[in-house]
Amino acid sequence: MFALVGAQMAWVLRPFLGAPGLPFEWFRARESNVFAALLNAVGNLFGR
Repeated sequence: MFALVGAQMAWVLRPFLGAPGLPFEWFRARESNVFAALLNAVGNLFGR
């Protein structure tokens, strides 16, 4: 349970920690949640 909550918190705080390929912004739009992103990544891995 702590791992799931920690993963979601890291996902929410991701805009504040920065992304090397994106320009600096104070606030970025939140994109879905960590669970939807993981399902999307697994789908892309299997060519879906």
